[in-house]
Amino acid sequence: MREETVERILGDFLTLVPILNKKLLRENELYKLDDLYPSHVQILLLLAKTKQLTMSEISREIHVINSNLTPLVDKLIKLGYLKRQPSKKDRRVVHISLTANGKKQVEKHKQYAVAYLKEQFDAIEDDKLEKLEAHLKGINEIFDAFI
Repeated sequence: MREETVERILGDFLTLVPILNKKLLRENELYKLDDLYPSHVQILLLLAKTKQLTMSEISREIHVINSNLTPLVDKLIKLGYLKRQPSKKDRRVVHISLTANGKKQVEKHKQYAVAYLKEQFDAIEDDKLEKLEAHLKGINEIFDAFI
């Protein structure tokens, strides 16, 4: 019985994620700010959260191979959003971190994303919005317990 429940939940979850991306998040809309690709924004948001990482760490976190990551980081450096810093302990290691302009870009993106998502939620009726809030709260409580 439990196994069937888990399988149904996983099926629903795997159906829900693409729907969220297609109908609500719409990556092309959400990430179109300032001609950046979703991967650029992922890097900026990751570094805003973790302060500094090596290229390998960024690669692992956003699931992009190093050879594809380098041009993404290079563009963000050229735009003045990121900087490279050699490690004091090991000169072979280079740390990537946000600049002041990068922090401003992250805040700008967050404000844009919030405004965009609020616009999407305006189309939802109040009673359905309340149900969605309750369900999301429950989901977060469940995930907090095991993640």
